Amino acid sequence: MKIVFIGAGMASLVASERLARAGFDVSVYEKDSYDNLSYDWHDDVNRDAFDMFNLPLPKEGTYFPKRNWTFVPPAERIEVSLHIPEKELDWSTERRILAQQYVDRAKDVVDFHFSSPVESLIVEDGKVKGVTVGGEKVYADLVVDNSGAMSPFRGQLPKAAHVTANPQKNEIFVAYRAFHKKADGVKDPENTNKAYLKHLGEEGISWSIIDPAGTVNVLIGRAGELSKETFDRAYKALKASNPIISDEVVRGGRTCIIPIRYPLTRMVADGYAAIGDAAFMTIPMIGSGIENSMKAACILADVIIKSNSVKKEDLWKYEVEYYKLRGADHIGIDILKRWLLGAKPADLDWLFEKGVVDDSNMAAGATGKLIVLSPKDLVVKVARGWTRLPLLLAMNNMLMRSKKAAKIAKRIPQTYDEAKISKWESKIEKLVYHK
Repeated sequence: MKIVFIGAGMASLVASERLARAGFDVSVYEKDSYDNLSYDWHDDVNRDAFDMFNLPLPKEGTYFPKRNWTFVPPAERIEVSLHIPEKELDWSTERRILAQQYVDRAKDVVDFHFSSPVESLIVEDGKVKGVTVGGEKVYADLVVDNSGAMSPFRGQLPKAAHVTANPQKNEIFVAYRAFHKKADGVKDPENTNKAYLKHLGEEGISWSIIDPAGTVNVLIGRAGELSKETFDRAYKALKASNPIISDEVVRGGRTCIIPIRYPLTRMVADGYAAIGDAAFMTIPMIGSGIENSMKAACILADVIIKSNSVKKEDLWKYEVEYYKLRGADHIGIDILKRWLLGAKPADLDWLFEKGVVDDSNMAAGATGKLIVLSPKDLVVKVARGWTRLPLLLAMNNMLMRSKKAAKIAKRIPQTYDEAKISKWESKIEKLVYHK
């Protein structure tokens, strides 16, 4: 069986080696060169991504333990620091080095094509039959799409596949990311990892993180778009709040697009599977998705190895297993994220300052877990916020909707049944989009 991967993201690198070592004919087509593979910065990966499927760990010296987040509400009058146990903290891992490490491991069994962007899918008789690269047709039994949040290939699938072609505008996060030199003569702040919620009252976040290497990790992101005017205003404000940031960029300094929505409810079609950002596998609250992609890669590879089939009815098992593992909870987190982005800045300030939203709630959302309130929790929050009962009720209704959506998502049809899947999708969409 011939399998082609579009894009050499971590999902492709993990799945391609697993499949090739099981005897499949595997090729990976990547638009960038080997030297420019992935991003030139570090991102967070939980160790569980490696341990669960016995994947090789990053090389020594290419990662460090993540410090706990501190969230800053819009008015910046308080800071809410998380207290995630050290053993549960992510590793900040150099992405390019990790990707190259996995390529080097697999290159004896996987056919890598760098600087080779895929131009289009080959679709014949309602099925995906391969890809076009450099004007040449490359036929394959299965195409795995790992081309990112704005994948053009989802829209090339037959309409009968019912795969979402494009995310809505507010379901993507446009973010500037750079590592700046620390300003001379400025002391490090007490809280080194600050994320500003609804920064300047806008739909997005900004952050300033001091790295062990002595640089300042800067991100400015907004839902939908990031204009130059918005960036300039946010950067000026972030620097004013964090004088440790200098104007000298050491590395990075580019804009990327990250999905911040729930996973695709149709990840597969005949001869096709979406994975990673192309399947919207990030945590909707923070846009982190490497761990999810690596786990999904192992699930997909194992399903293909066991079934030896590229029919949607057999590939569907991959989506079922992913939803059970992570996807269902992320639907609930998406509902929380939408509520936070749409909330009035003054309401968010009040919720944080009164302790109605606390560090444990934010820790759950930041790690992709549902916020579940016990009866005792509800009593405490009502006692803290009784003067704003309508706001508390709105928040509670959102959390109940979040919990219900995740519960429904976990009831994903176990076999590919068009009518049952459509009904399942409809229930999820009704709760997410509050129809």
